[in-house]
Amino acid sequence: MAIALGKDCTVSFAGSTIYSARNVTLTESARTIDINPYGSRYAAVYSTGYECSVSVEFNDGADLGSAFSLMHTGGTFQVAGGQGGFSFNAVMTSITETDPIDGVATFVVEGRMTDPRLTR
Repeated sequence: MAIALGKDCTVSFAGSTIYSARNVTLTESARTIDINPYGSRYAAVYSTGYECSVSVEFNDGADLGSAFSLMHTGGTFQVAGGQGGFSFNAVMTSITETDPIDGVATFVVEGRMTDPRLTR
């Protein structure tokens, strides 16, 4: 059984690699619709495609400047690597900052894949 370490994943904002990235999470999910025929208690579920979202955690506030700029202009960031060898652009959808009183500030950037042809 292979163990995926994820050490080869890279994230870049505006062409600059984010070296403080600590955790990258990919979520692939199917989009579905429910069809419930009139008078029936049974609901059929059909897939209408899929989507992929990415979440990147990092701990260097210096990387935030380009992240805010990308989000405000509808820009994309790049994610590549991992055990499966994925590579795609993602539209930045949110930035979360956590500032614990007794710890290190962390930032989470989330995005959604822009190209439906996720390569692995």
